[in-house]
Amino acid sequence: TTLFRSIPENVYIIGTMNDIDRSVDSFDFAMRRRFRFIEIKADSTTAMLDELSEDNKDSNVLDNDALKDEAMNRMERLNKAIVEVEGLNENYQIGAAYFLKLKTLDFNQLWEDYLQPLLQEYIQGLYNEAEIMTTFAKAYGYKEDKIGDGNGTFENKG
Repeated sequence: TTLFRSIPENVYIIGTMNDIDRSVDSFDFAMRRRFRFIEIKADSTTAMLDELSEDNKDSNVLDNDALKDEAMNRMERLNKAIVEVEGLNENYQIGAAYFLKLKTLDFNQLWEDYLQPLLQEYIQGLYNEAEIMTTFAKAYGYKEDKIGDGNGTFENKG
């Protein structure tokens, strides 16, 4: 019998790695020695937000031009704010895949449930975390939902 000592040409292994997680350095080096790496930057992922034709309605792609444009604008503004923070760079930018969640969430929910916790993790330990998060929220266009208690005091709805 013949043993295969290589991967056939028609087999592709597709994986993702976050190069800002230093706990996988040794794994990362081993993978880089064995496979071809193609870097995909956040701004090159916007095509996944494009409108699909009528026969593809079940897909997770945003099907509303206004929603798509708003998602792209927010992503661009947020990513610009991210790279302006000392210690962060384009490897920390948010890709379009997060915005596909707008099929079931609104922009505020996306911020509160996904983007804000991720960004807080990125800047943990920096001396001005609160100021940076305020800058990120403003760049993203986050509008905090507030309800009044009748005494002029407001609190977060969530």
